[in-house]
Amino acid sequence: MSKKAMGRVLNRYEIDQRIVEVISLNPHSTIDQIAKETGLSYTAVRNSLQRLMSLGVVDESYESEGPTRRGRPASYFQIDKGLHIVIPPRQFQHLAMTIIAQLVQEEGPEHVAELLDRAAQLQVNRMVTNWEETKTVPKNLAQMLDRICEYINEQGCCAKHMAHKKGYYIQVSNCVYDKIASAYPGTICRYHESLISHLVRYHNDSIFISHEKAMAEGADCCRYIIISK
Repeated sequence: MSKKAMGRVLNRYEIDQRIVEVISLNPHSTIDQIAKETGLSYTAVRNSLQRLMSLGVVDESYESEGPTRRGRPASYFQIDKGLHIVIPPRQFQHLAMTIIAQLVQEEGPEHVAELLDRAAQLQVNRMVTNWEETKTVPKNLAQMLDRICEYINEQGCCAKHMAHKKGYYIQVSNCVYDKIASAYPGTICRYHESLISHLVRYHNDSIFISHEKAMAEGADCCRYIIISK
């Protein structure tokens, strides 16, 4: 089967899950073998495997014997963490929407926003503690923005940072929280706002952060401006 299934293009979660299922049934698979079994292109399989390895789902090993048709030692892949890692975040959206609706009804939207502020602070504390223990604290603002984008991307979003005339901005598209944030404005977006603010100010507390636009308000992406005062 090709990347188009029943007339539609597979999304990256479907591609990831198909590849994980193939490797589960046939450990010690090569990219060529996976591509043949799934009907996906070599490039699609390789990109998916890189993503799955970054998440710790798949392990890669090399063998000097039996090089691939591309002349390199054969790479083999096996499952580490299992299928549950590649479940699309949207499958949890109904439960999240139900919980947020109940909290908003019982406590009000500002209370939900405050809870998310605290949740972001707890996550920042965990990240910073790990960096300090492993001596991998980001050395400059660009490295900190790399770490922030990596974390956001691990949650299923697509974040990147770019230079701005007075500093940088972080742009987030394909936000997995978009529908919930649109239904309850001023609540869900506070998590990313707080996370970015706390991490950037951990690096330099004189930096100004502004949430320039939000998908929940109809924009094509969320954008956070980061400027040194």
